[in-house]
Amino acid sequence: MLSAPLVRNKTVRQDYAKLIEEYWPTIMRAWEEHAEKHPIIECDVAYKKVAAMPAKEYIDGLTERTREATRRHFNEITAQGGMMVFIRDSRNKVLQSQLFMPEDHKG
Repeated sequence: MLSAPLVRNKTVRQDYAKLIEEYWPTIMRAWEEHAEKHPIIECDVAYKKVAAMPAKEYIDGLTERTREATRRHFNEITAQGGMMVFIRDSRNKVLQSQLFMPEDHKG
């Protein structure tokens, strides 16, 4: 089971790290409810909601420029039992992913 997050990407703005911390229990519920399907978890800043999304459809909806790299990172992280979380911030026109591995979380 995954627990409290450790942000691996040092380029993440602090406000998104705080957002992930704030929503972590909800992120974990979404993950645990759908883990066998390997969902992508999205945290929407504007609507203050967390959702588990089917990975193939989510990735297919990304821009062509980011699709392949995202698919590769998603496959790598899920093969190791981890998850991909996207932060959607429509106010600042940001959509960025974070990867979380079980061994990163000391909870």
